[in-house]
Amino acid sequence: MVPTTKLPQIRSIPSQSKKNFADALEYLQSLYQPPVSGSRRRRFAAISSNREPRVHLDPFERNYTLRWLTALISHLETQDNSDSDDSADSEVESLIQLAASILALCSGTAGAGTFHRDFVFTSSCIPSCSVTVRVKDIPLDNQDYASVGAQTWGGACVLAESIVDEPWKFGLCPASFRILELGAGTGLVSLTVGKLLQNLSTNPPLALSDTSSAIVIATDYYSPVLDNLASNITANFPPSSQQSISITPHRLDWSHFSSTYASEGAPPPKPFDEPFDVILGADIIYELDHATWIKSCLSVLLKKPGAKKDPGAFHLVIPLRSTHDKESRTVELVFPFAEASSTRHEELCILSKEVIICETEDGEGVNYLYYKIGWCCCSEF
Repeated sequence: MVPTTKLPQIRSIPSQSKKNFADALEYLQSLYQPPVSGSRRRRFAAISSNREPRVHLDPFERNYTLRWLTALISHLETQDNSDSDDSADSEVESLIQLAASILALCSGTAGAGTFHRDFVFTSSCIPSCSVTVRVKDIPLDNQDYASVGAQTWGGACVLAESIVDEPWKFGLCPASFRILELGAGTGLVSLTVGKLLQNLSTNPPLALSDTSSAIVIATDYYSPVLDNLASNITANFPPSSQQSISITPHRLDWSHFSSTYASEGAPPPKPFDEPFDVILGADIIYELDHATWIKSCLSVLLKKPGAKKDPGAFHLVIPLRSTHDKESRTVELVFPFAEASSTRHEELCILSKEVIICETEDGEGVNYLYYKIGWCCCSEF
């Protein structure tokens, strides 16, 4: 169905209930909320070109939607709520805000402001293993490039989906007890990991004996991004509910951390005072210094091999963007491949490299690189 047939007629808006408005806006949001570009992994080599046409993008349908939303907002703003209670006022205000947000979405993502995205990741390898996460995106600050974490990027979707599909590949079966995400942004990856561990703790095929001491530390640098990250954590892991997984947001400045703790050997503060079993990063290499800073952080934060413990691993997913080709290449300049390492001491190396091909809404291919990075020594090869 399309807006012209699905939505109540504009002239009938005054006679509709708030429930009808909410249903109609939910329908429009499902049509016009933009997906994260290039975030769907290809599960088969060939992608069918017989796609259903997106009729709602027809100019007539879009214009009707714009007129309908404008009429709805006008109606809601002129309603007499003098005899209503505060909850009714709040409901009307929420409807106005949602309608305004969808109006912006119809004009493109840049003007969309704050809106929510719902993600469902299902494992093709583990029966009954499914994870649902809702994250809130907030507007970018065009004056500060660090605000890119305010939006959900394709690399986070790809990493989150890959983790749910094959958790053992990322060291999550059995549960790893200390997990860190660098540049968490909206928190999609960390939230997915937290919910996955909860799922695995009760999943019969791969039941984990205990996840009560597992912690997930989601980090970022930019203050508004951290505030939004904290909000997303609270929305998915309400404090009032019984949770077996601890997930918390923390500020982490890679450049400061590398200069203070890696170079000078000063003890880092909690929760960075103990090494991590698993470190995750999605779409976090977009400046030339990032790979170098991240390596310095890993030298302190990634668990080293020992007699009674397995070494940690850093899992990195980055897109291959023509606009950031130099930045992407710094990963392999900073981290040598394990088989090419000639050092006699422990060194952070690329243990494996894979290409992940995803598709856009138009069926075009988008390539991502997945690196597994960890401690190695040439004597091992």
